[in-house]
Amino acid sequence: MTDHAVIGRAPEAELLEAALDAGAHVVLEGPPGTGKSTLLRAVAYMRDVGFAFVEGNTELTPARMLGHFDPALVLARGYSPDVFVDGPLLEAMRAGTLLYVEELNRVPEETLNVLLTAMSEREVTVPRLGRVAAAAGFRLVAAMNPYDPVGTARISGALADRTCRISMGYQSAASEVEIVLHATEDAPAPDWIGRVVALVRATREHPELRVGSSVRGAIDIARVAGALARRRHCDLAAAGLDAALVSLTGRIQVATTSHRTATEIITDLYEQHFAPAAGDSSPGDDPPGKDAACPPSSKGSSRQADNARRPRPRSRPEDRMVSRSELSLSPAFDKVSPEVGQVDEDALREALSDDVQGTVTLMARMLRATDPALRKAAERLSAGLLFDRVMRAAPDRGGVHRRTRSQGRTDGDLDLDASLDQIVAAGVEGRPASLDELVVSHWARSTLALVLVIDRSGSMTGPSLANASVLAAACALRMPDEFAVLAFARDVTVLRDLRDVAPGAVVVDRVLRLVGHGETGLRHALTRAAAALTTATSSRRVVVLLSDCRAGGHDEDGVDSVARAASALDELLILAPAGDCEQAHALARRAGARCSELSTVQDGPAALGDLLTAPTW
Repeated sequence: MTDHAVIGRAPEAELLEAALDAGAHVVLEGPPGTGKSTLLRAVAYMRDVGFAFVEGNTELTPARMLGHFDPALVLARGYSPDVFVDGPLLEAMRAGTLLYVEELNRVPEETLNVLLTAMSEREVTVPRLGRVAAAAGFRLVAAMNPYDPVGTARISGALADRTCRISMGYQSAASEVEIVLHATEDAPAPDWIGRVVALVRATREHPELRVGSSVRGAIDIARVAGALARRRHCDLAAAGLDAALVSLTGRIQVATTSHRTATEIITDLYEQHFAPAAGDSSPGDDPPGKDAACPPSSKGSSRQADNARRPRPRSRPEDRMVSRSELSLSPAFDKVSPEVGQVDEDALREALSDDVQGTVTLMARMLRATDPALRKAAERLSAGLLFDRVMRAAPDRGGVHRRTRSQGRTDGDLDLDASLDQIVAAGVEGRPASLDELVVSHWARSTLALVLVIDRSGSMTGPSLANASVLAAACALRMPDEFAVLAFARDVTVLRDLRDVAPGAVVVDRVLRLVGHGETGLRHALTRAAAALTTATSSRRVVVLLSDCRAGGHDEDGVDSVARAASALDELLILAPAGDCEQAHALARRAGARCSELSTVQDGPAALGDLLTAPTW
């Protein structure tokens, strides 16, 4: 055991030892990289006790926690204690040691119920094995990250009532510098390490990041920068940015409201904490990959080019800028922007609460304001306010992927413990067990590819724009496995394809910039949605169509061609305005789709939630 194993964790180590001395079970709670596992190992070493390690995940069934009868030995000897293989829980109970469960909030509920019995009664009863009592030193120590919503579930009150909780935040900057120095061979100068740690710590408080990096990011930056410098025969300054991008962009999570990518944010933070890397090209140099300047053309060819008739570009509605006087026609604008270039965020938030449709229209027009400061403020605020609105109006009901058991399936893993009775019975009868008798463990929910198709024909203002923007925000917040957004009038515009990594705020911003014009090409839009889904890898493929479903002049054969295109989709939900939904209902009936009516802007997220949580069989 080295003297630096629990750097900066003396108070937590004392609390953990005291809780164990008192006979309590303990949950260590904190973000990744805060030394929870290291702390337990150090305490176990100091107490001279062992511990059984369990990694919490959805595959951790009660049988894997408790143990199992060896199938081959059962067939030869029958059920007896000597053919039972102890799982980590029984190992720790029999030996009187610690059971360490990592990622506790990823463990299935039925497995946690097994732990409840062991914690409260200090014994468990295993079918065909009997009662197993815990020796004196048995304790449960679990670790969990309460800030990760992906693949986790809320811990029950029954489990929380049986444990003591030790909160573990990030260590101090000085402690993290010491950790990186000890973890890095041939460690660079402490000053450089200090700036690396400062960079990593800045990711945890960055307004555009939902999750920052732990000290492991700083350790990897130091190691990768050193390896790069040796390969490139340069100093650390020349390798630092690449090392930071490699080490951090996969660790951080960009907030849905951000318009920037992880690479852009890390590059900006690096430039704030480090001087420009050595070897940068001078301002006069051509940027990498840029062709050399072409020689000037002759006077004759220049005159010929000047005299050539060039087609005048056709103006588009979405290119038209909006003056301040036009914006002032909105009742809320004077409060939202009392002075040129200013935006009162509180006033904009209040206006959005009072009048969603009118305020969304105002924000969309502000994104095309002639005042550049006003445009920039709208870009910064609009998507974030919409996300806040959606989260308050309709909380995510997506839940957590879980595994379940079924008989007779082929798309899963054979559950030997659950199938053992059938296998033994078949052996007694001298026949192989049939597929229908075997129990298979499989995922209870499918992965999702979602394509949102927005009708932008006609007047894309007021309710239409508000519904589209709020629905796009609702889709982005749910983070489907694959997500695309199409907008259509006569032609189809791809705002986000399935492989796009654009942040959610960028998607909402693109929707807000839509300006309605042109005829409806509904068949073409549905065909493009089907084509987009051909590259999807998810098992469930859903198209959400936001439209009144009027077939336009560019839909050959009218409603028949639209119905054929809709019928070709795996799953279609149509969201139509409540006062203009007859044709949407008619299309849904012909195509076997589902149709929901939107009376208010708030209906969109709720209808989307109903679609994604409804059974598909």
